[in-house]
This record gives sequence, C-alpha cells and structure tokens, in this order.
Amino acid sequence: MPDAVAPPARRPLLALLGALGATVLGAVLLFAAVTKAIDPAAFAESVHAEGLDFVLPAGPSALLAIAIEAGLGTALLLGLRRPGVLVAATGLAVLFLFLTGRTYVAHLRGVVSEASSCGCFGRFVERSPTEAFWQDVLLLVPTTALAWVGRPVGGARPWRRAALAGATAVAVTGFAVAAPSLPLDDVATRLSPGERLATLCVGDGKKVCLRDVLPLATEGRHVVVLADLDDAAFAAAVSDLNRFALDGGPTRLWVVTTAAKETVARFSLLSGATFPVLSAPAPLARPLYRRLPRSFLVVDGVVRETWDGLPPFATLLPTPPG
Repeated sequence: MPDAVAPPARRPLLALLGALGATVLGAVLLFAAVTKAIDPAAFAESVHAEGLDFVLPAGPSALLAIAIEAGLGTALLLGLRRPGVLVAATGLAVLFLFLTGRTYVAHLRGVVSEASSCGCFGRFVERSPTEAFWQDVLLLVPTTALAWVGRPVGGARPWRRAALAGATAVAVTGFAVAAPSLPLDDVATRLSPGERLATLCVGDGKKVCLRDVLPLATEGRHVVVLADLDDAAFAAAVSDLNRFALDGGPTRLWVVTTAAKETVARFSLLSGATFPVLSAPAPLARPLYRRLPRSFLVVDGVVRETWDGLPPFATLLPTPPG
C-alpha cells in the first residue's frame, strides 16, 4: 500500500523549520551509527566504560544501540515525525547530553583529562570532553526541539518509509558485525600512510603525541608494532620479533602498548624480548587500531605503510650483498 501524503501543517514556516530540525537530527544519528559500526569493538569498550551494559553485555548492547540510532536517523531523514519516533530520538539526544555532560563535569573536577575522548561518534571522530559537551549542546538541543515543531498530524501510516528505516537499521548492524574483518583500518583509524608522528596527538593545550612516545623514530627507518602484551599469539611471536630486531639492519623495531610500565617490565623479563617495549597513553594509542596487533613502517617520522597484524618481516630484511 503506497504511503499516503500527510496533511500539510497549518503554518508553512513552522513546518519548514521542523523538517529542517528533523533532517539535521536524523543525519547526526545516522552518522553516529555508521561511525560506531566501523569499529564496534571500540564502541563496546565505551559502552562498558560508561556503565551502559547493565542489561546486556557490552557487545550486544553496542550492536543494539547502532541499530536504534541507524533506524531512528533514517526515519527522521525520511520525514517520519510520528510521536514514537520523536520520543525515541529525543531520548537518545538526552542520553548523549547526559554522557558528554557527565564526562565534562568529571573533566572540570580533574577526574578525567582533556585527552579523554567521547565515543558518541565512535573512534572515527575524536573529541575532548569540552568539545563533545558543547558541540552536542549546540547541535542536539535546537534540532531536537525543532523536530517537534510544525509536525504533520494525521494521515495513513507510512509503511514504506518505516520499512526502509528498519532495513537501514539491519544493514548498518550487519555492517558492524562484518566490519572487523574488512580492510578498513586506514580509513577507520587515525593511522594511515602519510600521517606524521608529530601530528598524531590527543588533548588540548599540552598535547601528547606519538612522537613523544617514539622520539627516535623521527629520523631513519622504523617498524612499530601496536600490541596487547597479554595476547598469547603475540607472546608466541616474540622469537620472530627478536630475530628481526637482530637482523633488521638499519630498520629498528619498536613495540608500543597501553599496558602499565610495571606490566611492560614483567613482559620483557619473562618473554625474553630483546626489542624495546614502550608504554603509550590509551587515549593516544586506541584510535590507531581496531584490532591488535597492528603494525606500521615509519621513515623519518612519516608513516609509509601499515599492516593488519604483524609486519611481513621477510620483505623488510635487508638484501644480502651479491
């Protein structure tokens, strides 16, 4: 049954403002869903950190949130301003403001650093607590309020648009499930060829940059491995890493982790690692990967190549003379 055209609002200007607010709010929600879907594991970490996994585990909660945001965002973009859609969208906007506001207050109290990032748009968009709160206030409050203005009243149920919104929710959620296996790291993270260690930073004012963690990598040729020291597969690869550290010639090997320095020292002692293991702040390192390990080649402080997993050591070894 085709969608029936809803009766026009009595005030054209209010109807136009309402449609504009709903469109912008819908675009924000759909964008938020897609950016989270690119790296659902990182979003699940944010869900757990915010304490939102009290009903379902963090993973399923993250997928459910992505589906809801994608469905509501699409519905608003298609002009579905039924009370149920607007109530749910308003609830999401209030939740966003509550989460960013809570983090902002914690930052003002000195509990959370300015380098901490809001996960409302996944890891694809890095925002400090101050930026996240005030951007959300300026963007979500007026658009949510306008979405209620000049709303068409009555008319038949818009089944086709509702079905399209549901299909979009399913499609975006399916993409989130498949995303970790897709080669999206160079676009889904802040680490990609051409980036400079000096510009991969977090925080306002007193920034922390990857160059500060790897000061010697600003000159010469270096291979850097982002790793989880508790990963059994990585521990099993220590011998390969040791061989490359010994035979890599002018290419130096570094391993970077978010583990505490005590954990790093224990790992180096017990694993027999002969390569340097450096500790980096989580807000700096986490946006550089979706899964660990992830590796990259740095030449004179510039990222030249990235790899999902350990680097291809055989192709990086110097060519024997003759």
